[in-house]
Amino acid sequence: MIAILSKSILFRDIPESEISALLETAAYRVVTYRTKDVVALQGTPCNHLMIVLNGLLRGQMVNDAGKLVVIEELEAAQLLAPAFLYAPKNNLPVNIIAMESSEILFIHRDDFTVWMQQNRQLLQNFLMLISGRSHFLSDKIMFLSLKNIKNKIADYLLRKLPDALSTVIHLTETQQEIADSFGVTRPSLARALAEMEQEGIISIDRKVVKVCNMPALKQMAQ
Repeated sequence: MIAILSKSILFRDIPESEISALLETAAYRVVTYRTKDVVALQGTPCNHLMIVLNGLLRGQMVNDAGKLVVIEELEAAQLLAPAFLYAPKNNLPVNIIAMESSEILFIHRDDFTVWMQQNRQLLQNFLMLISGRSHFLSDKIMFLSLKNIKNKIADYLLRKLPDALSTVIHLTETQQEIADSFGVTRPSLARALAEMEQEGIISIDRKVVKVCNMPALKQMAQ
């Protein structure tokens, strides 16, 4: 567990011996979840710092139209909803679901507060992490609310390119999973992809997407 925690942004530049010493002062717990288990429901108070030790967790919510929207997926050494730990209204904004067998470390907020008072590096790391989360959430809001489906597809594909010179993307997600992350229906996504292919911007062969007109794709992503 210590080795996993040392890889987290939260414990960056903190020796493993110090991490171990901190854990000895807290009544932490490690909980195991099976695939599709609900870790926490939207609206649940966030009173514990939650760190993924292994597995894959997904934060998702239902939008106003009743459509499932995937906010993000979290792997080992990442934190669940850290921005809400000290919020005046600290209710979780999403449902947290285990997408595979997973383990989560729970540390009560009061214990974590003492840790930050004792360890300046930990405090700085947490503040940096929260700042990064604010940027992520603002980008996510912009992505979900201000862009049409083609804009979202273009932005998604550009982010999936392995490097600046590449034009081929090997998708690892199904169309349904991509649609869920966009907050749209799968038929709407498929229709937009077909239109982009007809316009000569991309070509699609199952899960392989080739960018045929990079300037047009970048323009569409703006």
